[in-house]
Amino acid sequence: MKEVKEILYNDELYPQKLRNIKKPPQKLYAIGNLDLLKKDGLAIIGTRDITEYGIQNCKNFSREISNVGIPIISGMALGTDSVAHKTALEYGGETIAVLGGGFNHIFPPENIGLFENIIERNGLVLTEYSENVIAKGNNFLERNRIVSGLSEGVLVIEAGYRSGTSVTAKLAYSQGKVVMALPGRLDNPYGVGVNRLIQEGAKLVTDLDDILQYFPQFIDKMGKSEVQNQITFFDIKEEYQEIIKILKGKKLSADEIFEQSSEQNLRNVLQLLMDMELDGVIEQEVGVGYKLRI
Repeated sequence: MKEVKEILYNDELYPQKLRNIKKPPQKLYAIGNLDLLKKDGLAIIGTRDITEYGIQNCKNFSREISNVGIPIISGMALGTDSVAHKTALEYGGETIAVLGGGFNHIFPPENIGLFENIIERNGLVLTEYSENVIAKGNNFLERNRIVSGLSEGVLVIEAGYRSGTSVTAKLAYSQGKVVMALPGRLDNPYGVGVNRLIQEGAKLVTDLDDILQYFPQFIDKMGKSEVQNQITFFDIKEEYQEIIKILKGKKLSADEIFEQSSEQNLRNVLQLLMDMELDGVIEQEVGVGYKLRI
C-alpha cells in the first residue's frame, strides 16, 4: 500500500470546504493524488441496490462529468458509489473515495480492487479513521458528511424512502450544497426517495447541461459545456451513420428511430443505441428521447 498522508485540521492541505461544515474531521488520512483536494468536484450518491435504470444513468452522468474534467466524489460503497467511481476511471476522469473505516479494513471487501485502482489511476482515497478502525454503523453517516462537504453539489441517482441516501441529501442541504436528483421510475421503490427529494426542492436533472447551469465556476474553467475529447465525424463507426442522419436536429424515442431506420429488428436498434451512447455519440434524455452529442 502506498504511503498514507496524515492531514491535520490546521494543515495547509486540509480542504477549506470541510472547515465550513458542522463537526469537521480533525484529521484526515489520505492515499493518492492530494492535488484533488484543491479542486472543485461533484458528489454522486445513491442506493447500494441500484437498478439497471440507475446503472445506465449513473454511467451516463459519471462519464459526462468526467469528460469535462470535474472530479467525482463518492463513498466507495457497493451499488451507485462503485458505478460512479469505476466510470470515472474508465473515462480517464478523477475521483475521490471517502471511506467509513481505516485503510487496514477496506469495506466492502469486494471493493479492494476498486480501492487499488483509484490510487493507481491518480485518484484519491480519504478517511477520518485511523488504519485499524473497522467500518460499521454510524461511521457511514459520518463519512457521508465528508462526501457532501467536499463537493460543490450532490447528485442523487436512486434512493429508497427514508434511506441513508436521503439523509445524506438533507445533510448536503444543511451544508449549503446544491442537491440534484435524477427523476425516479414510479414502478421502482428506489425511485421514491429521489422523487420525494425533488418535491422538497432538489433540482431535477436529466443531462450534464442541467447540472452545469448551477455551477458557473465549472463553465468558466471549461469555457464551454462540451466534452474535452470531442468525437469528430470521421471517428464515427460506419454502422452509426444511419441513426446519426435520423437524429440530426431531432430528439427521438427508440421506437421512432426504429420506424425510420432500415433495420428490421428492434433489438438490434436498441443494442446499437446503447453502443452509440457508450461511445459518446448520442445521449438519452429521460422521458424525451435520444439526441446527438456530436
